[in-house]
Amino acid sequence: MTAQLPGAAAELGADEAGLAGELGATFDHVAIAGRRIRDMLPLWRDTLGGRFVVGADNPEIGWRAVRLELSGIWCLELIEPLPGSAFLDSFLRHRPEGGMHHVTFLVDDVQAAFERFAARGYEPFGADQDWFQMFVHPRRAGGVLLQLMRRAQGRGDGGDGGQDSGAFGRIMTIEDVLAGRGHRGTGVSSP
Repeated sequence: MTAQLPGAAAELGADEAGLAGELGATFDHVAIAGRRIRDMLPLWRDTLGGRFVVGADNPEIGWRAVRLELSGIWCLELIEPLPGSAFLDSFLRHRPEGGMHHVTFLVDDVQAAFERFAARGYEPFGADQDWFQMFVHPRRAGGVLLQLMRRAQGRGDGGDGGQDSGAFGRIMTIEDVLAGRGHRGTGVSSP
């Protein structure tokens, strides 16, 4: 048991709020990148009990993602490069076994977040004209890419039994995503 100084709780509360308190930022997920999502599933799904929630391809950038729920929280995203993509090349060249790629927080106002991070010298980048997301480079964030994304209105709570309704009301499985039939699926199977 440690002794607490008088007034320490009030000071700690004020310090803890920081930018998260100012922006209403809430933790969303950690993304782990690897060459193959299939190789990450034995640990994150089979051993730790991650439950499939949703999956998608992003052909413009070149990645496939699977979102898992752990202990009732949609908190883990497994990502792999799509065939022919250079998106994760540098990351995987430096970390051939893969690893933590980014941490994501949700905010209501990405532009306000960008301005506050810039004012504090964090050199944010990657904001688009719609202010959907922004990033802080790993060299400014303790070696981890920090993503701040606009909070989606009405996001589901994952209470769908581990399956997501895909296009046209079809139930999506993790096998669908790995076969390239997830949201925005490319039709190309994962390696």
